[in-house]
Amino acid sequence: MSTEPLAISLSRGHRLWWYGPESYAKVLTGLAEAIMTELAELERVDWGELEAEAMDQVVGITQIRLLNELYYCLGQLRSHGILLEVKQAIQDLRDIWNRLMEATGRPELLKFHEEPNPNPLQ
Repeated sequence: MSTEPLAISLSRGHRLWWYGPESYAKVLTGLAEAIMTELAELERVDWGELEAEAMDQVVGITQIRLLNELYYCLGQLRSHGILLEVKQAIQDLRDIWNRLMEATGRPELLKFHEEPNPNPLQ
């Protein structure tokens, strides 16, 4: 593998860099911060005045964007021979996102909650 920085592009053109020992954390944090910037555009709306259905849509769209961007990044990394565990990456991104939501005082409903396993292995 090359020691040159590897550019990882998000779907809307934002670039993240895979370089050095903290690459994994930097890419996941950069991804979460990029989505949080997009979320800031939506936050111009008064959360208190949104109906429950509209709030659910914002939350759903935000979580879908997080996952889509993660899969997009993982695909780019894979094409360069960097294989990461998808389930672990989702959990790590969820943790990073939730810390960002807490640190910036965002509403609790924007946190990325772990889905319960409907069919646990016995």
